Amino acid sequence: MAYDASREDRFTRDPDSAGRRGTVQSHERNTNWYWLFVLPFVFTLLPFIYNTTSPELIGIPFFYWYQTAWIVVTAVITFAVYVKTRGS
Repeated sequence: MAYDASREDRFTRDPDSAGRRGTVQSHERNTNWYWLFVLPFVFTLLPFIYNTTSPELIGIPFFYWYQTAWIVVTAVITFAVYVKTRGS
C-alpha cells in the first residue's frame, strides 16, 4: 500500500526512514556485472569465429547453431545481470 504523506511531511521526514528500507543506493550497486553484456556483442560480431560449416550439430552447420546458442546465452546473461544489480 502506498504512503501518501502530507505536504509538510514530505520535506521533513528523515531520509533514512522506513520508506527507503530494502533499497540499495545506486552508487552501492555492483555495476561491474554490466561488462558481461560485452561477451555476446563481441562474439557475434566477429565472423571469423563462426564462418565455417563444421562442426555440425545434428546436421545443422556451425554458423546456425552458434548464432542460436548465443540467443540462449544472452538471455541467461541478461537474467544474471538483472538479479545481481537490482535494487533489493
